[in-house]
Amino acid sequence: MNKQIKLSVALLIALVGFPQISETIYTPALPNVAAGLSASAYMVEATLAIYFFGFALGVSLWGALSDLSGRRIAMFAGLIIYGIATIACGNVDSVQALLGWRFLQAFGASVGSVITQTILRDAYSGAERSKLFSVMSGALAFSPALGPVLGGFISEFWGWRANFIFLAVIAIILLIWSFRSLPETRPAQLVRLSLAQTGSLMKTMLTSRLLWGHVLLIASTNGILFGFYQEAPFVFIDQLGMRPSYYGLLGVLIAGATIVAARFSYQQSGYLSPEKLIGFGTWCVLLGSLVFTATVYLGFFKLNSTGIGLTFPALFAIFFGMGIIIPNSLSFALKPYQMAAGTAGSIFGGCYYCLIAGYTWLMSIMHNGTAFPLPLYLLALSIVIIIGYRMIKQALCYVAPQSQ
Repeated sequence: MNKQIKLSVALLIALVGFPQISETIYTPALPNVAAGLSASAYMVEATLAIYFFGFALGVSLWGALSDLSGRRIAMFAGLIIYGIATIACGNVDSVQALLGWRFLQAFGASVGSVITQTILRDAYSGAERSKLFSVMSGALAFSPALGPVLGGFISEFWGWRANFIFLAVIAIILLIWSFRSLPETRPAQLVRLSLAQTGSLMKTMLTSRLLWGHVLLIASTNGILFGFYQEAPFVFIDQLGMRPSYYGLLGVLIAGATIVAARFSYQQSGYLSPEKLIGFGTWCVLLGSLVFTATVYLGFFKLNSTGIGLTFPALFAIFFGMGIIIPNSLSFALKPYQMAAGTAGSIFGGCYYCLIAGYTWLMSIMHNGTAFPLPLYLLALSIVIIIGYRMIKQALCYVAPQSQ
């Protein structure tokens, strides 16, 4: 680490986690949002999908802007945009207006993801960076799990609009905290790319099998995470009759899996290569998805001891595997592009968030009022994760002989 830079890990965790809380906090209230705005389930689920289109645009721009203006200014601008859009979300009177403001909310929120990761790449390297990314990954996975827990209780007692009031308060706190405690980490020797150089970097990255393997890993793991939060309320609340506050407690299971995974990845990062850790995580996700799919299609998906005994361990395996994949992939995906970390992060993030947006839109299209689309969706993305892992292995096997 650059010894002149003092980073607040607590602040970084908050900055990287709040965008995911913003995505999932009102998922327990989706049926109520549909009723309150006189909208279909498809349109309400689309407010989750469009969040990622806004996020994709944001991560495509904030990194490059931070290379030009600095990390602090970019962070402040994003938080201000996020706060304004969040207040507007809580005062809409139509689902169309909610779609528009959610897009802008996500554009502002994306600064927390891309700039926080860029700051970590500025300040840390090697095994230390891997360990910090494991901590950040825990926040990335835990924060969406925290969202439904908070949102379930907030929605049940104060209504779905109260979620956005809560998020607006978070935005104000983060803005003040960042102004007081966030240092500028942009390296003095940072390469500021011309338009032609940016185009060349983009071409290099977009033709890299290794990078696309990481794009598939990050996009598909997040696609599983947010697709689950998008569809699960209709499955557990509408079909099984679970109360919103109880549904939110499912986040505790997911949070537990991700915390265990983050701890496991942190401990093993000094002994196992990122490739081996990612491989272990991919098989955990696939196994959990297979068990969950079988549980639903064989008729065991019920609120009884058998259904819970099969469903909960399967979900735990899925989210445990994801908690191992994400930090190791994020930590090493951009290692060859360190001298233009912000711009490279924008290109990388833009690619995988566009895929996440497509995945979540697909989940909304698949929605048919039954439990069957969700396990099929999770299984399909677990197969894509395996493909991404194979692409990384093939790329590394190709590079190793060339370097000898």
